[in-house]
Amino acid sequence: MNEESDLRVGQSYPKPLDAGQIIHGFAEGAFGRDHFGCYRVEAVGPDWVVVRNSEGAPDLDFASGRPALERIIEARDRECPNGCGDYDERPLTTWGRK
Repeated sequence: MNEESDLRVGQSYPKPLDAGQIIHGFAEGAFGRDHFGCYRVEAVGPDWVVVRNSEGAPDLDFASGRPALERIIEARDRECPNGCGDYDERPLTTWGRK
């Protein structure tokens, strides 16, 4: 085994970002300094994410790179400072259903 794989044994990693998840609040500036609302993940790639304001605004926001995605994951995993309750509204499409 190489040193890198030895370091990973026994470590737990946060769940990767996925479409439909809610990002809570500022996300430490991952989407810019003026973004304080909550965002729903619309699309993900290997090192990027596209989000939409969960309050229904039509514009999309984009972030890329490991530092930004790590901040976004932290924001997703913390309690919402805005009281969004994960936006449990009636679904508008069948997207995401198994």
